[in-house]
Amino acid sequence: MMKELKKKLTERMAANRPLQRLKKTCHAIQAERLWHQQHDKRLNLILTLVFPLFIVCLAELNQFVEFSQFLTFCIERPTVIMFDFLMAYLMFAALLLFTNRVWIAAWIQGIAYMLISIVELFKYSTNGNHFKLADISLAPNVKNLTSFAYIKITPSLVIYVLMAAAFLLMIFYQNPKFTASWRKRLLPAIGCTMVYISVICIPAISEHVYGAFDVDTTESQNAFSTNEKFERNSMLAFIAETTSEKLSNILSAPDDYSQELVESVITGSAREESCDERPNVIVVMSESFADFRRLSELKLDTDAYDAYDAAAKRCEQIAVAVPTFASYTVRTEFELMYGLPVRSLMDTITPQREIVPELPSSMVSHLSGIGYQTAYVHPFTSTFYGRDEIYATYGFDRMLFDENFTVPVEEFGNGYISDDTVFRQLLQLISETEEPLYAHATTMQNHQPYDWIENQSELDVYLEGIRVTGAAFERLLDGLEALDEPTVLIFVGDHYPSMRGEGNLYDALGIDSENCAVLYEQPALIWTNTKTDFSAIPKERFSLFYLTPLVCRTAGLPMSAFYETVLAQMPQTPVYTSIFMEEDVRNEVLDLLTYDRIVGENYSGELRTAPEETE
Repeated sequence: MMKELKKKLTERMAANRPLQRLKKTCHAIQAERLWHQQHDKRLNLILTLVFPLFIVCLAELNQFVEFSQFLTFCIERPTVIMFDFLMAYLMFAALLLFTNRVWIAAWIQGIAYMLISIVELFKYSTNGNHFKLADISLAPNVKNLTSFAYIKITPSLVIYVLMAAAFLLMIFYQNPKFTASWRKRLLPAIGCTMVYISVICIPAISEHVYGAFDVDTTESQNAFSTNEKFERNSMLAFIAETTSEKLSNILSAPDDYSQELVESVITGSAREESCDERPNVIVVMSESFADFRRLSELKLDTDAYDAYDAAAKRCEQIAVAVPTFASYTVRTEFELMYGLPVRSLMDTITPQREIVPELPSSMVSHLSGIGYQTAYVHPFTSTFYGRDEIYATYGFDRMLFDENFTVPVEEFGNGYISDDTVFRQLLQLISETEEPLYAHATTMQNHQPYDWIENQSELDVYLEGIRVTGAAFERLLDGLEALDEPTVLIFVGDHYPSMRGEGNLYDALGIDSENCAVLYEQPALIWTNTKTDFSAIPKERFSLFYLTPLVCRTAGLPMSAFYETVLAQMPQTPVYTSIFMEEDVRNEVLDLLTYDRIVGENYSGELRTAPEETE
């Protein structure tokens, strides 16, 4: 009995030894921290005062290829760096006053600055677009984003991260002393926080502060002007200024917004059905599909578009202005599904998140309301951009993501589900649906990265995907003809593909904010096996959001007064896409209808005829 007790006691003591050693080590470290706090006051004061300068320089330096480039920026744009220092000291002071611990304030700010710096570095190297604070809305999709991001750990990045970690550990070990009662700290803490927030959030203050420090406040009309602003402001001032710009452009209700005002602009007359048999309406939004032959500077000689050209000869060919470049596919999806312009939502990067879900009114609900079965097909993760939850409110009868396909799935060389698989899924949906079908398919095959073929340029790898898409599209048209169901098909690319950051194809071609409009124009195809008069569809470029309701009208489908009112704006405003517009040019009718349908009271939601006709 005594032997067993002794054995258990020995085992318990042995189990507790690691914990005891850990406690002993922690006590020793704490004792050393207290000693340094008392005896290294001058060093601790220097560390405390220098930290905001250090972390700003390190975060900014991470964005430059060489130290000399950062030094040149500091010499040429000294006031911008001074603005970064000012904002960093305001943040550090607020954190210090709230936490009452120097090392905690430094760790919070240091980790935040370095994380933002690393995210910016990876984002730009992935798609040539710079990080904005608004991109945080994509944080829930970080797993999906990393699946196609170019994440390259460079020696300089490792050095900067180690430098930041070393400084933070030194501050923790030295344990600079800062003690003050809540009464003494509360008001200054609130004051620093309010000054920081005011500089970012209050336009009247932002304007003067940015002006005093010569921070570039040029309105960003496109991805290229945004990137040029980054070059003039660098990272920290860029993030602050673009956040201020975003907040100053928050969507607000039109003047005198009311049901009466909405009804007063619904002037279009509802159109009755004019077709003998309602056709299927199929929309194919092809990921990153673009015709690089339109860039004359490229002098492209390739047969990658041969199959696409053969298919195009069987279709009506038009040109549309799309609302995005290189990323934010959901902008293009929104315009196709809602028949409304992203410009009227202040060019938000995620328009689907602006929608009030209680009363959704879209092309989906319109076609569903006249007897169509509806389906959304996207061969990727359902949670990306929150599609599974948000698009469910649109009224789709079925939503098929990568795990829901009912046809054999084939992957393309880059690991995405092939366009051919998506097209076969569409054919199956048509054949198994008794009612006419409206289906929207957003493909993934040609999404970046374009590095799955060794020793090939990004463009060459991209064009290999285009070659495969063209052949699959031809087979889709053959399949539609074989089904022999009345069908109207729209095919359009969502945007030009994104390329890597430094030295990408667009830079090599000399494309900038002055000549980038060509990248916001896409060819679109309309195929039908019904007798359809396309003469009403303009040959000149028009904005994408007009396309779906315009095709439905051309196909002879019943049209609500709402969409007839939208289409009535087309003769006077054929293009309502920001890249092609002056900043102060607004279409008040489109802005009002978009606000009403998306974030307002949806007064127009039940208006299938004009108000006077209803009376």
